Amino acid sequence: MGFMFLGLGFGWLAGHLVAGLFIGMGLGFIAQAFLEGKETRGRGEPGEPEEPAPPAAETAEEAPGGPSRSAGEREAADARGPGVETVWARIVAHQGEPFRQLKGQVFTYRVEGNAVVPSTVNVKIQKSQFAKALPHVPFQKVADVPKDVFGPSYVYAILMDERIRDGDW
Repeated sequence: MGFMFLGLGFGWLAGHLVAGLFIGMGLGFIAQAFLEGKETRGRGEPGEPEEPAPPAAETAEEAPGGPSRSAGEREAADARGPGVETVWARIVAHQGEPFRQLKGQVFTYRVEGNAVVPSTVNVKIQKSQFAKALPHVPFQKVADVPKDVFGPSYVYAILMDERIRDGDW
């Protein structure tokens, strides 16, 4: 939207208001596509297999001195809970149903390929983001979701919902 107003302003200065408006809108759409593509780049596009992500996750878990858990705690966490494929199947099964964020906002979501699309924002949260968060469940608050996870309030709301937890954490 900012590009539209910039284009409108430059168009007004140049005496071509409508042309400036359309140029600004076009630049805005290009910038939006670039920024959305940057979020998904390297994380797999919807419909692509997500095979490269698990080795990276395994490497991160094997790295000594992890941010919050020792190797023994990671092994216990892995042993006690289901894998990302099981949890993802639950997420897919419950799309379209109402979920509630910690502060009370109700939303639904749909699954597009390997991404969750919440009804209240125009973003796609990739399956890899849930995979990053899963070893750290259960969460007490949104701030407990790892800092590098995109869409933490939605990831929290989905992973902490009893339909997704299914008694596993």
